[in-house]
Amino acid sequence: MTEVAPLAKADSGLAVELLARAFRDNALNRAVVASPDPDRRTRSNRYGIVGVIPVARRVGVVLAAKSDGTLSGVLVSSPPNRFPLPPSPLWTRLRSLVGQGWRVARCWGDVFEALQLLHPVEPHWYLSTLGVEPSHQRSGVGTALLDAWLRVVDRSAHPAYLETDSESNVAFYRRAGFEVSNQTEIMGVAVWCMLRAAPIDAQQ
Repeated sequence: MTEVAPLAKADSGLAVELLARAFRDNALNRAVVASPDPDRRTRSNRYGIVGVIPVARRVGVVLAAKSDGTLSGVLVSSPPNRFPLPPSPLWTRLRSLVGQGWRVARCWGDVFEALQLLHPVEPHWYLSTLGVEPSHQRSGVGTALLDAWLRVVDRSAHPAYLETDSESNVAFYRRAGFEVSNQTEIMGVAVWCMLRAAPIDAQQ
């Protein structure tokens, strides 16, 4: 059984480790880290994510899925008018820079800038991260997280937006009402931008 609730502060470290593993093999992650070693990519992800979770918990919406009491998925999002999230403390950013290395950090900065240009102009919810523990993928955890988040989104009169570098995820998000609004290529990797209109009832 999967239960979804806001991420507890005590689970923040577990969330970082889960997301580091969940995105280890993604196409864009492979292109940026440029290492065939999965452990190297996981370590790099860890340094990149560790500063995001505390900030997102404070000003965004971070949901955790637990399956039989064990953390199995994490969703990180920004509410309208809060993208981009505020930066993490300077010491955290310096630690990430040292841990990831200058080249990787610079590449992620380039990716962020390229994607930022494609965001909708109007205020919107932004789904920045939805990661599922590899051993729990394709077991309904991602759907449970997305459904719970969209219940929060649908209480407002704003659209929702996301990007994915996995073509198989396009169909997953389409089932939840997202449609492809743009398609681009970053570092040789295809990226789909997807938008979900605000509920009609909320727009009235």
